Amino acid sequence: MRKLLIFTDSLSLPRSHPELVTHPETWPEMLRKEGFEVCLSAIGGATLKDLEKQLFYFQKDRYFDAVIVQSGIVDCAPRFVKKWELKALQSIPMLGGKILSLLNKNGVRKARKITYNAPEAFLQSIRTFENSFTCPVVFLGILPATEAYENTLPGITKNIDAYNQILSSAKHFVSLNAIPSEGIMSDHHHLNPKGHQFVKEKVCEKLTTCATRT
Repeated sequence: MRKLLIFTDSLSLPRSHPELVTHPETWPEMLRKEGFEVCLSAIGGATLKDLEKQLFYFQKDRYFDAVIVQSGIVDCAPRFVKKWELKALQSIPMLGGKILSLLNKNGVRKARKITYNAPEAFLQSIRTFENSFTCPVVFLGILPATEAYENTLPGITKNIDAYNQILSSAKHFVSLNAIPSEGIMSDHHHLNPKGHQFVKEKVCEKLTTCATRT
């Protein structure tokens, strides 16, 4: 399995904030150095539903040996407004920003119980990915929430656990729960170089166990 198609949110990309990760230090680039041919479709801030829209370009392509999908934190994080509400308020000069500032409270998140992708829709997207390819489709788990992350964003631990449970229903699933805490950036959900190395190793392990493409 040497030809890989990868769909991700920002977790596969270089970063300059809050800590630095250069392009060579990202896990897809590490796979290239291991001899894999990698086609990366990455969208910062994407939900799994957003990534699903990219299937249009690939779903009839039988070139790849395996598909890898890393998404979920954007889907499951507790929100204080819905996407359309955010866009509507952002379009209002001055007043919209003030309203958003007032609403951006953990109490509002707890009361509204909003996520950008409902569990049922999240599961449906998983099935759509699996049904779009004849090769194995591997889903990576969402990084576990640290205590500091939960303190900053109450409810994130419960949501991550719930969405990881959904991801684990996929035919090919890789848990990232064993990632060392020092592999995660200070923003609690992006990978630093050590974290990228961990993900690369877990992907390589999984690819050796996946069924050969027919």
